[in-house]
Amino acid sequence: MPRRARFRGIKKTPKNMEKEMLATSKRLADDPSQVMPRCLEEVRKDPFAKMEKRIGKVLRYKDDPEKLIKLAGKGDQLVRAYAAAISLSASGKLPYLTTADLPVGTVSYALRGKVDREKLIALQHFDDPDLRLLAYWDMAREGKMHIYSTERGLSCSFTAPKAPEDYVKEMLDNLPYRVTDGNCGHRERPGVRLRWISANKELRVCAECAGDVNTAQHLMARVAAPDPYDDLKVSVEHAYTGGRQECQGDFDTPAELVQRYLQGDLDDSGLIAAHVAAKNEWMRQRGQVYILGQECFGKDGEAFLSALKGSDMERKALQAVIVSGSPIVSEQNQSGKVISEMWGAHGKAMLTAISDATTADRVLGLKELTPGQMLSEAQRLVREREALCTLPRYEGLGKIGQLADTLAKAQKTEGASAMLRLIERTAKEHLLRAVCFAFLNAVGEGQSRKWQFSNEERDYGEHLTMHAKVMVEGCGEEYHHALLLLLRDSGSGESAVRAP
Repeated sequence: MPRRARFRGIKKTPKNMEKEMLATSKRLADDPSQVMPRCLEEVRKDPFAKMEKRIGKVLRYKDDPEKLIKLAGKGDQLVRAYAAAISLSASGKLPYLTTADLPVGTVSYALRGKVDREKLIALQHFDDPDLRLLAYWDMAREGKMHIYSTERGLSCSFTAPKAPEDYVKEMLDNLPYRVTDGNCGHRERPGVRLRWISANKELRVCAECAGDVNTAQHLMARVAAPDPYDDLKVSVEHAYTGGRQECQGDFDTPAELVQRYLQGDLDDSGLIAAHVAAKNEWMRQRGQVYILGQECFGKDGEAFLSALKGSDMERKALQAVIVSGSPIVSEQNQSGKVISEMWGAHGKAMLTAISDATTADRVLGLKELTPGQMLSEAQRLVREREALCTLPRYEGLGKIGQLADTLAKAQKTEGASAMLRLIERTAKEHLLRAVCFAFLNAVGEGQSRKWQFSNEERDYGEHLTMHAKVMVEGCGEEYHHALLLLLRDSGSGESAVRAP
């Protein structure tokens, strides 16, 4: 059913519009059959015959504008609208118009008589197939008929939907998609299928081609009926690939989604997406199964993990979900996306899989982090702990020893960027700067940053580089021995005593 019009105020008529509307009014006065629907089947009693007879009486006064205005104030609303419409050409002038906001745009029309405004608009613009239909909605509902509006005129069916050939051709010729024999050509992809029963036509548009268009509403845009969509059967076609038995089974498009689509709440793309989401949920409810997009892996968790795009850490985290026996159904094959979808129920299990329960609990408290960031943080904490447990711990280190130990452990646990941040915050003392340059050399950053150091600091740092490199790369006794040599060769006079 069309959206009701919003009406606006009076405005002066532009000359070109006045000329056009007077000419339209004259054509209607010369041939009223242009607004009489043509019956598509034989009926014992044509409901439009009586109306045509009444309009014939109006035509006796087609040159009398005053009489026509009186006739536009009584009797059947469509007959009133006809009298009002032809009164324009009878008067020969149209000084003022008002406007209405309709789904097709803003429409200008002349107020005449006491007429339903939508019928007034329809008859004054009877040569527009969209606007013409406004006059017939109440008749279609009350008479339980289907009225079709085409470029050529009006047709009606009283027994059932019966789309005329010219209507079918116009609607199909103006489809917003490129189709061949009713198909966009991508049969392997999910798609919306519409069967136009009385026209014996089928249309199918895949998810990739579908856009913010509602094909059902397009096809029935010029049909007035109690239910314009009773001539359509709508469904979504979607099949999982892979040939796995677990993903077989019929799943019909939910009636609630079809209804929302026919009401215009969903477009073609939205209907397909909603159907796929509903089917995925149906698959989850059936038990253990692994699906990425259209590809089904059945219960083969290893094949599922191999098909994922992502890091080994992310696959290891998702392995914990697979071990639990929980189904994983995702519309994408990005491991980060899948992890986010499964996080609510399996976040702690995934964190534990790459770390331990204590670390998992600690990281879960970092609410500002995304699931992917939480996994990375848990992995970092484990690496830090593993690295530190193989390195000597010291007590009472002096400034040089403490700086060297801190820089080496930062590099091992958090990488070069963390070590560089510490160097930037180090005091400007000559010997401390030399140690910093030694560690920059050890990780290959010395040449690009040598301008930040004096010649003496660089020379001293070059002398200590071999010991810094061993500390960055070594562990245990090797690490401890390198620190002792660095302290000796730096001339600091410091010692390095291991903590008990």
